Amino acid sequence: MVRRFLLLALPAFVAAGACRERGASIASAASRAAVDSARADSVARVRQDSINRAQPGYVIDSILPVEEELRRFRKSLGGSPATHLAGGSPSADALVERFIHALAANDTADLVKMVVTGREFADLYYPESPYTRPPYRQSPALAWTLIQNPSTTGLTRLIRRYGGKHLAYVRYACDPAPVHEGRNTRYTTCAVTVQEPGGHLVTKRYFGSILERDGVFKFLSYTNVL
Repeated sequence: MVRRFLLLALPAFVAAGACRERGASIASAASRAAVDSARADSVARVRQDSINRAQPGYVIDSILPVEEELRRFRKSLGGSPATHLAGGSPSADALVERFIHALAANDTADLVKMVVTGREFADLYYPESPYTRPPYRQSPALAWTLIQNPSTTGLTRLIRRYGGKHLAYVRYACDPAPVHEGRNTRYTTCAVTVQEPGGHLVTKRYFGSILERDGVFKFLSYTNVL
């Protein structure tokens, strides 16, 4: 009887042992996965923090009020305060047509006049932008860098590809719902249709947002998708 009991109990004992081993294996694997995940998250946070710190506008003292950040940024820019958008156009239509003509004429000086300057950004745009409050809070220096860098690259690309080429302006269209930010209005996702040499009609995004303030229009950036 005892021998029969042992023979019957042995498979159950073995099965229980196997279950415990599988359970331990699963728990161990789960533990390793959790550790690996935590390590990956930690590495990602360190990497992102390193990227953030490498930005020219990174501010270690994050408790600085907007007014103090603006004061420091304006001081770094120098120059006189901007009271209006200088060198702009009286309408978005006029600005876009002027842009195409300047590009076809390879008129770099006029192309530069049509885009917002650092002081205009600091004095007219930034104070009423989402960058001054959560969840988009950013220092003016960082916000300007994130706009200016791709804009400079975009202008260089425009001149290299289209400067001096005959481009006939046809039409343009932006998102039908402009963005209102205080006294500023932004027209986004603008695409321009031109007739290139050879008669082909093409539609591309040659620039970023169009900024309007007090009836004057300029490009916020030359960030483009060509």
